[in-house]
Amino acid sequence: MIFIVTFILVTFLALFYTGAIRKSNYIFYSIAAVISITTAIYEILRITSNAKLDGILLTLEKASMRGFISISFFILVMYAGALNTRWSITKKLLSIRAELAILGSIILLPHGIIYFARFLILKLPKIMSEGSFPLLYFSYIAVGIIGFIIMIPLFITSIKKIRYEMKGMRWKKLQRWAYLFYILAYVHILLVLLNEKELDWLRLSTYTIIFGGYMTLRLLKSKNAAQVKALKLSANSDLA
Repeated sequence: MIFIVTFILVTFLALFYTGAIRKSNYIFYSIAAVISITTAIYEILRITSNAKLDGILLTLEKASMRGFISISFFILVMYAGALNTRWSITKKLLSIRAELAILGSIILLPHGIIYFARFLILKLPKIMSEGSFPLLYFSYIAVGIIGFIIMIPLFITSIKKIRYEMKGMRWKKLQRWAYLFYILAYVHILLVLLNEKELDWLRLSTYTIIFGGYMTLRLLKSKNAAQVKALKLSANSDLA
């Protein structure tokens, strides 16, 4: 439920404050950085001194730390490249696609860093001492780490100044890794849900519909683009 509400709010922000995000992107980046740093500080305090939050603050912290906010931004980035470019909603999302990707990446940083550090410092020594090997746990950690590593260069090269310094084809080739990142994000979420004591069917269904819908739309768009290209080549061949 937290994810659904978060996704609605992030979508509202992207569609109704498109111009502000595009023109004042560094203000939004700064806000995302504050959220990221605050989340990281609280998680460190929670682990080291059992600090606790309550009410709305706890809900907001969960939305940040568990990746609900960041994945909401990434979903918009995904669909911006899959929806019909003639639609006004697609045009809005495409105009701030890089900004949305950067916001999602900034807010995802504590999720990746803190969980990895907790795995190395707390979980791994305990698992080794017990001599157990929880396959699902190791699987979602491994997939999460790989996805996080792939995200870093995508995040850095989404920054306009760095993008302009790269050659167009080189940048496009690098950005194609985003498709693998999206797949790994879904697999990571799936493994996390399967690792829980009780499977949350609502979350599983929601994520599956979202990612499945994206893959379907993306494949259809690629197929249509290939057909249009083939028709143009055929027409040029006939004229020749």
